[in-house]
Amino acid sequence: MKIGNVALSSQFVLAPMAAVNCTAFRMLCKENTAGLVYTQMFDVELVKNKTRREVKDLLNITEFERPVSVQLIGNNEESILKSVKLVEEFADIIDFNVGCSEKEILAQGYGAYLLSQPVLLEKIVKKMVQTTPKPVTVKIRIGIDAQKIIAVQIAKTLENAGVSAVCIHGRTAQQKLAKKVNWTIMKQVKEKLTIPIIANGDVTNYTQGLDLLNKTGCDFVMIGRGARNCPWIFNPNKTQITNPEIKTQILHFIELYNKYENRDSSQEVREHVFWMLKDYVTKQNTRKVLNLRYIKDIENFVRQLQ
Repeated sequence: MKIGNVALSSQFVLAPMAAVNCTAFRMLCKENTAGLVYTQMFDVELVKNKTRREVKDLLNITEFERPVSVQLIGNNEESILKSVKLVEEFADIIDFNVGCSEKEILAQGYGAYLLSQPVLLEKIVKKMVQTTPKPVTVKIRIGIDAQKIIAVQIAKTLENAGVSAVCIHGRTAQQKLAKKVNWTIMKQVKEKLTIPIIANGDVTNYTQGLDLLNKTGCDFVMIGRGARNCPWIFNPNKTQITNPEIKTQILHFIELYNKYENRDSSQEVREHVFWMLKDYVTKQNTRKVLNLRYIKDIENFVRQLQ
């Protein structure tokens, strides 16, 4: 299982998620056998003028996590290519975001907006591929809206531009994260392309991920929100997890955060802990963790949970 020249140990990969994919979280997903982890997306306009040291600190990638895909977003060719050269030293794969459908992103002409500009998209991606020896991938949606389902055409264009893989979120840009994911379109893309296809959308457990792979024929499955709540979702040996196991995972996350993160954000820790307590069965009010100000207090709160 490869993307370009990068070997993956599993078909299950962690999706890029803004304000979620910190180093400690990526490491925990990797420990739980994720085959590939993505950084959160980085705006090329914020990356392009940074020094090497600043980029290294921004990405904060550990050797343990590898392979790692660094995701970039933008639409200015010069800024994108400068950013590609800055991150390539630290990335195993460089991904270009053509799937984000947030209002402010679309307003800037970023993300899923580029689905409506296939000529510009092809030009940018072709230049990215020519600029770096690292594999370049692109994350797209199936279309702009229900009347413009263009995933097959866009994916073929990207393949011709030289990308090493395409990731497809099975909704239109208009749908954002609402309504059902369209597995049929992902299957059609896989049938028309020869490069690896990564299927993405609403996988909430390991068995569902296998089902998506089997029914679409895609090469990999990408998990986002399901992994945010359960970083152990990638692990076939943890499909049924107990309270003590969840507590162990959370405490280990805090340990990784304290050791490897170059930020000291109690807000970041408490949000991750709150998400991971989603399936923790208790009569205690787990929302109280969101009121704690210090990482040590968050750790103590988790330890005393019944």
